[in-house]
Amino acid sequence: MPSVGKALLFSTVLSIAIIEGGFFWGLVFFGVAFYWYFRSMFEWNTFLYSFFVLTLYAYLSTSFLDHATDLGGLSGNTPVVIASLVFGVLFFLLLGIKEYVFLWRQAIFNFISGSLYFFISITFFIADKDSAWAFFSYFLLSFFALYLLIKESIDFFMEDAPKRKKELLIVGSTLLVIEFLSVVSILPIGFLNAAALIVLIVFILEDLVYHHLKGDLDRPIVLNNVTILVICLLFIFATSKLTL
Repeated sequence: MPSVGKALLFSTVLSIAIIEGGFFWGLVFFGVAFYWYFRSMFEWNTFLYSFFVLTLYAYLSTSFLDHATDLGGLSGNTPVVIASLVFGVLFFLLLGIKEYVFLWRQAIFNFISGSLYFFISITFFIADKDSAWAFFSYFLLSFFALYLLIKESIDFFMEDAPKRKKELLIVGSTLLVIEFLSVVSILPIGFLNAAALIVLIVFILEDLVYHHLKGDLDRPIVLNNVTILVICLLFIFATSKLTL
């Protein structure tokens, strides 16, 4: 079955699992996802972390959307189906770069990573964290998901860099991002703009890490990244409805 067929099946089973609910359909969804990913063992470990995060957050994010739709009094399952199709597209792209279907693997990998950073952030922002245990659980889940994605990204682009140095930079970058995640969550901006801000911060940190590992990190590169951050911050705050 071609990758597009696998992605459609992924989306269909995800929609059914969320709409029907229950342990059985959730197990079916994860079983289908794991089967289609590992059916071909080619390059299975290169994008394994992205697969884990994509599968988990596809289920979590779509579940939150379904719950939010019910609370909002909206009828129908259209939002769940649309969200499932979005995650199906990401699954299709992931299988495509895994199987060398696409030529622009690095660009598509960046798109998948950025999308997953976005959904991790949204899930953290909209999740119910009233209790200390709930906050700690989502904080820990976000930390590990971010760590896995940042590690996979740096390993993908800087495979030959020293492992100890990479690991130190990966852990440091993850700690910075998770701290930004906590700070941004209390800012009076919408969760979509907040998630976009986190994606921007992650990509800037990754760019700095890449140049540092390559040994060409200099003042112009730092200034360029800072300039991009400031411009995007101004745009994000300008388009946000600031509320206390």
